[in-house]
Amino acid sequence: MTLTHTKVRLSLILSRTLRLLALFFTLLASNLCFAHAEGEDYVFVNFFEQRINGEFQINFEDLSEKLSIVIPETESAALAAVQNTAQQVQEYIAGNFSISTTAGETLKLNFTEAKILPDSTYAQYLFDIEISELPDKLVISHGMFYENDPNHRGLFLIQYNALEDKDYGAEYTALVFNPNNSVQTLDLRRVPGLLDSLGMVWQGMLHIWKGLDHVLFILALILPTVLTRRGSSWQAVDNYKTSLWQLLKIVTVFTLAHSFTLLLAALEIIKVNSRFVESMIALSIILVAANNLSQSVKRGSLWVILFLGLFHGLGFASVMGNLPFRMGDLVKMVIRFNIGVEIGQIVIVLLLFPVLYALRHKPFYNTAILKGGSVILILIASFWFLQRALNLG
Repeated sequence: MTLTHTKVRLSLILSRTLRLLALFFTLLASNLCFAHAEGEDYVFVNFFEQRINGEFQINFEDLSEKLSIVIPETESAALAAVQNTAQQVQEYIAGNFSISTTAGETLKLNFTEAKILPDSTYAQYLFDIEISELPDKLVISHGMFYENDPNHRGLFLIQYNALEDKDYGAEYTALVFNPNNSVQTLDLRRVPGLLDSLGMVWQGMLHIWKGLDHVLFILALILPTVLTRRGSSWQAVDNYKTSLWQLLKIVTVFTLAHSFTLLLAALEIIKVNSRFVESMIALSIILVAANNLSQSVKRGSLWVILFLGLFHGLGFASVMGNLPFRMGDLVKMVIRFNIGVEIGQIVIVLLLFPVLYALRHKPFYNTAILKGGSVILILIASFWFLQRALNLG
């Protein structure tokens, strides 16, 4: 069988695989995605002149891991389990969470109802606090679910504030608690926007660095940029500028793609199931790495990167949606977060590209680094794809 026939067959296989996956993901994407993140609990609060009310939203996994409360999968059974164990959870909350005045008076939490958040994996515990007068400042202590979990965080979200006569609605503001910052003072006369400009840029940088799947996708894109295809073999590029220009084109297309869907998803113009998005990100690594081996897609490969980059933008948006900031500044926050993503991406490129360029003439680059590295990327991403697409945990 000739090399041309092999490429044609590979192209047909890829085409048919993509059509089957498109059908699979069309069904998968019909499910709603949730704005809540794993490893977080939420306290939604309304501050009235003589009353404070709200609710705690706690993930079923935290109830299981920290309180040994197993919640069934069916909604009716889950509701029954949440209500039957409500007293245990409420006692835990009262022992690990408090709202106090600056004079040291702890306000009593009166729990009123236990429910589950519809179509989610979160239990709701509603509460009410009676007060004679709403003070300007309150001390919030949050020590819930930190047991052997240094990465857990609690979000304190304000929905209404009588002192400013402001209904935040979607424009909520929050305090973020973690094991190293479990007690904070809230000034209701000056409720802060939680993340400033630099904070949002930094969050974008952290996400690209902590998101191993995004890093591996970039690596898959970079590996062949220091080589050029001549006939049926790879050859080292002749000069630095040629290789760098090729890489800049790829990074620019990827940036345009994920910036577009990041903005659309953050503005809730499009909404896609997070399991679908994460599965597609894993698949994008497989496809790019496989193409490094076969080179079945050469012309128009930038269009492929553009298409795959759209899903990475949705992945960025899902993380950004779990960051606490004022939704009224959403467009600014999206831009700042994306700038952070780009800075993080550039840092990765600047670290990797010179090393790969210096090694491009080595005999082992084509076999060990390009092909061997691509095979490793395919194996890792295939594991992630199966894990995410089949919801294996």
